[in-house]
Amino acid sequence: MDQTLKARLLTAISALVIILSIGTFGYYFLTGSVEPLFDCFYMTVITLATIGFDQTIELEGNVPARVFTIFIAFSGIGFLSFFISTMSAMLLEGTIKESYKSKKMNRSIYNLEGHHIICGLGRNATHLLDEFISTNRECIAIDIDKEVIQNILIKYPHLIYINGDASDDEILMRAGIAKAKGLFASTSDDNANLVISLSARRLNPKLKIVALCSNHGNTGKLRLAGADSVVSTNFISGMRLASEMLRPTVTQMLDVMLSDRHNNFRIEQIDLEDRFMGRSIGDLLVTDFKDVLLIALKTNDQILFKPPDDVEISNGDSIIIITTPEKRIQLEKRL
Repeated sequence: MDQTLKARLLTAISALVIILSIGTFGYYFLTGSVEPLFDCFYMTVITLATIGFDQTIELEGNVPARVFTIFIAFSGIGFLSFFISTMSAMLLEGTIKESYKSKKMNRSIYNLEGHHIICGLGRNATHLLDEFISTNRECIAIDIDKEVIQNILIKYPHLIYINGDASDDEILMRAGIAKAKGLFASTSDDNANLVISLSARRLNPKLKIVALCSNHGNTGKLRLAGADSVVSTNFISGMRLASEMLRPTVTQMLDVMLSDRHNNFRIEQIDLEDRFMGRSIGDLLVTDFKDVLLIALKTNDQILFKPPDDVEISNGDSIIIITTPEKRIQLEKRL
C-alpha cells in the first residue's frame, strides 16, 4: 500500500474512533449518566450516518444535548465521509494498480522478440538476471511463488515477469516462447526442470534450452527431455575449486571481468549469418571496432583460436570476442 494512503487511512480510523467516543460519552454525561452506554453509542452512529431512526435517547427539553447533537452531526459527517472515501481509495488502489500493471506487463511481453525466458527465480536466477541486465539483454522471468517475485522486484523493479507455473504450456505461451531465443529451466527441482524442458521443446523446437541440475546423475535425463545444455551445480563447484588451486590468476581475471561494472567487458559469442559463407574472417572488419578483441572462431564444432584473416567462414560459424555490451550490439547490427 502507498505510504501516503496508509497514513491517511490511519488518520481516518483514529478520527472516527475519537468522534464515536466523544459522542457516546457525551450523550452519557449530558443525560445524567442514566442512559445505557450502548444506547448512547447507537445515538451517535445514527446521528453520524444521518439514518433518521427514532431517537433512542429522549432529548426533549435537554438543550445541551441537542446542541451536542448538532455538533456531532456537522463534525461527525465530515469525519465519516473522510473515512469512507479513504476506505474506497484503498480498495480501488489495489485493483486499479494491479490492472494497470497487468496491461503494461502484457504489452511489454507482446513486444518482446529474440528474448530469453528464465523459469524459476531461485538463488542462481539472481546471478542470471544480473548478467542479462548488465549486458543489455531482454528477458522475462516466471515463478510460481508471488512472494519470491516481490523480493526480486526490490532489486529489479523494471523486470518483466509472470506469476505462474513455468511447466504450464499456457504460461510459456504468454511468455512469448514462440518468439524467444532461449529458455533457462532454473528451478531448484530437477523434476520441474525436466518437465519445463520437455514442454518448451515441444512448443518451440528451435529454442535453445539450458537446464539447471542439482543431481549430476540427472544430466542425461534433462538432455533427453530437450535441454541443449545442462549445468550441474555440483560439477561446476568442483571445477571452480580445482581452478582456484591450479590457475588462480585465470579465475581472478574472469571474476574481475564479470564484476567490473565500469568497463563491463565480457567474452561474447556472435553467430554469423549465411551471407558470410565463403568470405574470410578479414571481411568481418572486427578490428575496426575499438574495445573488440577477436579470440576464436567456432567452425564445424571446433574452436580455432586467433583465426587468421584469410580463414574462410562456413555455414553455422560463430566468432568469440572480448568486448563491452555496447560494442557487441554495434557489431551485431553490422553483422
